[in-house]
Amino acid sequence: MNKEFVLAKEKALKRLREEIEKVDTDIIPLLEILNSSKHFYTTSSCSGRIIVLEVPKVGMKKEAKFLGKWHDSVNLDKVMEAIKKHRKGLLWFMAQPPIMHVVADDVERAKELLELGRKSGFKNSCIKSLGKKILVEIESTERFDVPIGRDGRIFCDESFLEMLCELGNELLKRSKSKLSLLEKLLRESIIVQDQKKMLK
Repeated sequence: MNKEFVLAKEKALKRLREEIEKVDTDIIPLLEILNSSKHFYTTSSCSGRIIVLEVPKVGMKKEAKFLGKWHDSVNLDKVMEAIKKHRKGLLWFMAQPPIMHVVADDVERAKELLELGRKSGFKNSCIKSLGKKILVEIESTERFDVPIGRDGRIFCDESFLEMLCELGNELLKRSKSKLSLLEKLLRESIIVQDQKKMLK
């Protein structure tokens, strides 16, 4: 077993335990499965979300400010409450699918995880890095980013915002359903393989 991998995993799991209250609950079962395998550990994750985001200028992601963030369904009242906080820059309404970053101990395991992700419907999944860390990104396609205002002005009416809420909720529900399928496939592969090897 790669010593650097083991040490990095211990560090990542310690950080996860310390920040577990900040993790959205829908994705915790998947994190537990992946982190229980000797071949993987997770570094960051999200079970999918709907957000209202204020960005100073295009491309200034680090300076962006969350005015509203929800990991489950949202209604117009909640969105309007978030929009009222908008003062300057660009205002976006976004729906984002689940995403996980997973470090694998070798390329073959990374490929196996990538295949399971795609079988579960996470079609945007890929191997992000083959350097010191072999990093797999598991992500789905259900998303949209809609500009709805700028510098305190809103460019759409409430009926349009309500439509965005309905569409966002629909996409979120659809993408989250893939989490349970991935969980099932992982339990049938990674954990079982590890257990069989331990019994030999």
